[in-house]
Amino acid sequence: MWRFGLILLLVTASKQFSLSEFEVPDYMKAGGDVPLKCGYELKSNESDKGFFVKWWWSPMNGSSEERSLIYQRIVGHPPDALRHNIEIVQDDDILLRNVTVKDSGVYECEVSNIVDEVRQYEPLIVFSEGTGVELEFSTVEDGPDTDDDEDVFVTCEALGVAPYPDLTFTVDGEAVNATDLVIESEDSYDIYSNVTLSSDLASGHEISCLLTFSTLNISDVAFLVTQVYNEAAKGDICCSWLLVAMPLISSYFMYLI
Repeated sequence: MWRFGLILLLVTASKQFSLSEFEVPDYMKAGGDVPLKCGYELKSNESDKGFFVKWWWSPMNGSSEERSLIYQRIVGHPPDALRHNIEIVQDDDILLRNVTVKDSGVYECEVSNIVDEVRQYEPLIVFSEGTGVELEFSTVEDGPDTDDDEDVFVTCEALGVAPYPDLTFTVDGEAVNATDLVIESEDSYDIYSNVTLSSDLASGHEISCLLTFSTLNISDVAFLVTQVYNEAAKGDICCSWLLVAMPLISSYFMYLI
């Protein structure tokens, strides 16, 4: 009888507080500041005495053993930030300053007392365009095409980018097949891509290289370089620059479709 009453009491207590606010951005550019928000709500007859509020970080696709505490507050005591780049804003909201790709991961807020806890978590991806997108042209021996002129060998690269990247070549907005190579380092990737175009297809046309990230399915996180190839220059100053490694807007994707 007493055991049943104790279980009932614990179940009732577990429903007396909940998270009233929780916010983790989906993504942020490296170097930016990321606000993390967490707030809890008590019933009118409930006290926050004995409450703990904690922020945890774990690597993307990591296990619970890899989880690390980055912030904690025991109600009635000053809060404690356990990372050098964390600024305590107010209540249990914190700000991650000058984030790097190493800050990508799952962020979890935990509110608990001696009988119960409430948790909520969301992933954050910190992306970086690294050195930016670089587009270069050279001429190679004529291949099997409709003209007798030398072909144009186009290379595109982006170094030190994250998360996993993808490069897309277009000629006047039309995608063309290319050869890609991605090299992974500890926290970033180097990506190289090349395509060989006939002189007719390259000369006087807008040739673009677009950097996107496979884990960010959003149109405003992309970087684009566009040049107009001038065959007459023959490898000197061969191109007119139109756009240089600028963030891409949604309308460009509509243009490609």
